[in-house]
Amino acid sequence: AVETAGDIDTLLLDKTGTITIGNRKATHFHTAPGVNLHDFVETCLLSSLSDETPEGKSIVELGRESGIRIRNLNTTGARMIKFTAETKCSGVDLADGTQIRKGAFDAIRKMVEGAGNEFPKEVEEIISSISSNGGTPLVVCVNKKVTGVIELQDIIKPGIQERFERLRKMGVKTV
Repeated sequence: AVETAGDIDTLLLDKTGTITIGNRKATHFHTAPGVNLHDFVETCLLSSLSDETPEGKSIVELGRESGIRIRNLNTTGARMIKFTAETKCSGVDLADGTQIRKGAFDAIRKMVEGAGNEFPKEVEEIISSISSNGGTPLVVCVNKKVTGVIELQDIIKPGIQERFERLRKMGVKTV
């Protein structure tokens, strides 16, 4: 289609589903200042145990790769909170009263600041770095205090680099 268009010099593409598969995958756990990595990974796993999305499953898998065993987590009496478009977050309420939420930056920020807690500048920098690298930051909070960020990355479709190279050779810039 691009070849027949003839006069095109720039091609703008949406990445999700076009140059990527569309299944975001957890690739890294980033802790907030003063948060223990092991504890943070456990928190992320607890919030994702009943999350059947590709993202949720990949968080559990990344946690396993980090050495955390699900059978060691106490989920007795836990109540799972499903993701909704309105809240832009999901999570779990544990039997001891602990509330864990993971979700979009703006939703978690509103929740945290609404409870009178500070949203750490260091976490904002992590979020900015992930976003500028084409990733999706999933912010995690425990009892309305930020504990870290899960980095999600989409998988690039095979052969995309070669296709873009062919377009560049034809004089077409890709964005």
